[in-house]
Amino acid sequence: MDLVAGKPVFLEEIVAKGADFIGQSARVTGTLHSYSPATESAVLVEGQSALVVDTRLLGVVKYHVGQTYQFIGVLSPPTAVSTDTNIDDVRCATDVQLHARVSRVVDGLDMVVYRRAIMELRTADIL
Repeated sequence: MDLVAGKPVFLEEIVAKGADFIGQSARVTGTLHSYSPATESAVLVEGQSALVVDTRLLGVVKYHVGQTYQFIGVLSPPTAVSTDTNIDDVRCATDVQLHARVSRVVDGLDMVVYRRAIMELRTADIL
């Protein structure tokens, strides 16, 4: 099995076209809204979009709600595990979830600059 680098994808892109991303390796960034140790799943939010992240492959990690995280993994159909995704004024991807293989805290990351940089790299056809 070849390990493919996670392509930066914004949560609103996944919410809008979730099924199109199934099978792709992705890097997502957002604020941790909730984490369930029982299901080993997290809900990541960016703006008005949310995504469920399966963290089973990451082992024991102490997550802090409100911190900004970046996860790299494969997008796939959701598992049968239920996760509370009812968040006021936020659309959650329902047809896909991220099976994370890497996580890191990126508190202090300027999301406006990060977004602009990713968009410029896409325009230059580097990503």
